[in-house]
Amino acid sequence: MDINDLKEKLVLLSITAVVFLPLRLLVSQYISDHWLGNLGIATLISVSLIVLVRKNKLGRFGHVFKNQITKALWGRSAKLIIAALVFFMIYFGTTVLLIDRGNTIYLDDKEILSQSIASRNLDRTALLSISGPQIHSIIGLAQIQYLEYLFSVSYAILNDTTNGWLVNLHLILFMEQVEVLGLFWFYKRMFKPIPTDAT
Repeated sequence: MDINDLKEKLVLLSITAVVFLPLRLLVSQYISDHWLGNLGIATLISVSLIVLVRKNKLGRFGHVFKNQITKALWGRSAKLIIAALVFFMIYFGTTVLLIDRGNTIYLDDKEILSQSIASRNLDRTALLSISGPQIHSIIGLAQIQYLEYLFSVSYAILNDTTNGWLVNLHLILFMEQVEVLGLFWFYKRMFKPIPTDAT
């Protein structure tokens, strides 16, 4: 294992983790509540970084950035990175959709459960008034509908207890995955490995 390469990876991951997520959270908290207001933050920073790296304005960090990006894009880890980005994009996007369903389709059930939990009194008559999901008779689909209902109501209640932070954070993280996938494609066009002459 190359210790220098590992140090470069840690430096790059630390700097990007310290810059991207806090900046998105600040923008969503103080500048724009709507998720579209966050779109493009990572792209803006990344494109600025590429311009500075290509003009050799970032010194040692620029060299480390270019070296690690080239290795990540053209190495064995590229497929793993893309698979992880797609997986997390599906997870965060699904969670946002489930919260929306809990706040729209299953709103009445969510309210009944929320009030019962808040009062710490699981009233049997109130719980019997829960309508639940509209179940189809197809085996397998019914179990999926029950799971979707359970997660929708649970996530919606959890989102209410966090004053909307759960959905806000998941929207930010979903957009981050989408942007990083786009940037991955963009980086592949900008940072092609230099071919070595065979001797």
